[in-house]
Amino acid sequence: MSRMLRLTLLLVSLMLLSAVSVSAQEPVHLKFWNYWDGNNGEAIQGLVDQFNADHPDIQVENVFYGWGELLPRLQTAIAGGEAPSLAAVDMAWMPLLANSGKVAALDTYIEAAGIDLTDFYPALLNVNRYNDQLFGLPVSTNNLELLINNDLFTAAGLDPAAPPTTWDELTAAAQACANPDQGVVGMELYTQPGEGLTWQFQVYLWQSGGEFLTADNTAAAFNTPAGLQALNYWKSLIDSGASSLAPWGLFDQGKACMRMDGSWMVSGLASQSAFTFSVAQMPIPADGQPATNMGGEHIVIFNSDEATQQAAFTFVEWLTSTETQIAWDQQTAFMPIRASVAADAGFQAWLNDTEPRLIPYVESQQYAINRPSVQVYPELSDVFSGFLEQALYGQISSEDALAGAETAVNALLR
Repeated sequence: MSRMLRLTLLLVSLMLLSAVSVSAQEPVHLKFWNYWDGNNGEAIQGLVDQFNADHPDIQVENVFYGWGELLPRLQTAIAGGEAPSLAAVDMAWMPLLANSGKVAALDTYIEAAGIDLTDFYPALLNVNRYNDQLFGLPVSTNNLELLINNDLFTAAGLDPAAPPTTWDELTAAAQACANPDQGVVGMELYTQPGEGLTWQFQVYLWQSGGEFLTADNTAAAFNTPAGLQALNYWKSLIDSGASSLAPWGLFDQGKACMRMDGSWMVSGLASQSAFTFSVAQMPIPADGQPATNMGGEHIVIFNSDEATQQAAFTFVEWLTSTETQIAWDQQTAFMPIRASVAADAGFQAWLNDTEPRLIPYVESQQYAINRPSVQVYPELSDVFSGFLEQALYGQISSEDALAGAETAVNALLR
């Protein structure tokens, strides 16, 4: 072999080794789908940027889809074999996704990383457990309480520091504060069909002592005196003029005296609203019980090659860690998912000194109830809300709405 040939072969070998080395250094790219927008969207983008800077071997692309768009897109992507690397999803979607066969079980990764699962609140963690395996981890949680426009309350001669505590008091305050001439409603209700309506109405159902489904999740349980009490209460607010059938968003515009909404609204309203507001625990019926709806998102990893799944779990571990969760909760007003976050001295100081309006949410988390963990829950919610909408608009009676919804929900469950 000539000297020139040997030199050429050596140069080719060095070039190949260099190419392999460069290829090996290329980061793993992950697509992370979620529906966080507004302040929450800015917060998650900032955290993703921080993770990418700290993990040059893994680069996460933050992809936003609206709440109503994300699940259909995920279903289409799963069916087409083009699911993202990971996604943050509504906790109510977990049964559907876990049963798709396309979501990776996390037990092996959790054990290898030495994550202390006892630090997560059990009610949240159990949302992800199917067939004795964990298919996700909680990444945020929240509940619903009463927001009060202090300026409108004061103008109506009401005291924001003495909020209503019963349904009767809520009605009286809403009627006193409503001002139709100025387009102001007393109590804003979510009256459009979809999960938003079901999600809000369930609080009143539970407060009345009712249940959405039976304990074994095999049949509807809302067509009861408790369900009728809750639905008729909503109708009474509308019929009395204390509420209206307007599109959602009046409170944000300063056109509603009160609204039941989540802790995630606090930081956005605080930074963007032209009015002052406060938060109180939700009023309950005189013979009822405290209750609120537990919401939040859980993060899942979709089946892929091992390197991609491991990289995705590295991001999951980082995002759900105590340190990251403290920053996330402070930026978004989500509630702690881990006991170590709630117990952190810095977080407690921030909560009390910086944003005391979150305290009613923290205090009511003990009354938060999970929506039924059934695979067809999105369909149940849609059909249930459709019947409620008809009742609220006076197209059918409350009794017929609950009976019709019961028949439709039971058909879906079968």
